[in-house]
Amino acid sequence: MEPREANCASGGSQRATEMIGKSDNSSVAAVMILFHPDPHLLFRLVHSVVPQVDKLFVVDNTPGYGHTIPAVFNNCGRPVTYQANGLNKGVATAQNIGIHLAMLEHFTHVLLLDQDSALPPGAVESLLAAEQSLLRAGKHVAAVGPLFIDEKSGHPSCGVRHSWFRVQRIPIDRSANESVETDYLISSGSLMRSSVLNQVGLMRDELFIDWVDAEWGFRARSCGYQTYIVPSVVMLHSIGDATVRFFGCQINLHSAARDYYIVRNAAYLLRERRMGWNWRLVTIINIPKHIIVHAWFSRRRWVSLRQMLHAIWQGLFGKMTEYHAI
Repeated sequence: MEPREANCASGGSQRATEMIGKSDNSSVAAVMILFHPDPHLLFRLVHSVVPQVDKLFVVDNTPGYGHTIPAVFNNCGRPVTYQANGLNKGVATAQNIGIHLAMLEHFTHVLLLDQDSALPPGAVESLLAAEQSLLRAGKHVAAVGPLFIDEKSGHPSCGVRHSWFRVQRIPIDRSANESVETDYLISSGSLMRSSVLNQVGLMRDELFIDWVDAEWGFRARSCGYQTYIVPSVVMLHSIGDATVRFFGCQINLHSAARDYYIVRNAAYLLRERRMGWNWRLVTIINIPKHIIVHAWFSRRRWVSLRQMLHAIWQGLFGKMTEYHAI
């Protein structure tokens, strides 16, 4: 599915109209993306989400799966549309499939979810309330999302703002009532209005995985929208395959495939003006850091180094082919 590109020129009047919307007229569809899901975590996710949304759209990227809906979705208390892709089409395309299905059924909001997340009770209601409060204050809201806690480390997320040559990480006070503006949100837990998705466009299929959420967030900013973290909503989420300490910093380690996509997509997005000079300058600095650190901690250091250097070349020249292990 090709993403619809942003058409920001006519956005002002539409955004102004949206501000008068009321949360009690909202209908929320959850879009869940699966890939070899852990049954326990999937059960936890489904039962945390079901009481809070109107329908579940489940897109399964697990290779070889047929169209038999997993048992956890049978009689779960909400309508479910299940689509098995039969192969891994990537997070971006899977999200687009689910979003497209939700928009065809005219849901006002889409809630994106990964299989390793879990929402607290009342999360969706709180996100909707925060969105409406921001809209009433005259903010042009692209998406709102929870503060997430990394289950592996126990560390909470921060707001992220890019400035010249550095990333400013904004600590989130969980007791605060005010939402915190951030350059982008992680996709899981993000609540977006369908009207904004129509305006900004869907996810970039060619990115497959990694930087998908950041690209959408910066694209929304280029259209005059902002994204916000809602401190009162705290979501459990898992990042990376393992964590290590490196010169006092915590590093999330990933598989070789994820490292490839992280580097390739970062290099590819350096070509995009709407990512902004701040993000691009920081990324030019961070790509070599990522390669050195993650190659060092890899079990196959020289192979990992070679793959990530190849990923830079692929990204800079727009060769967005799938990862193949060396």
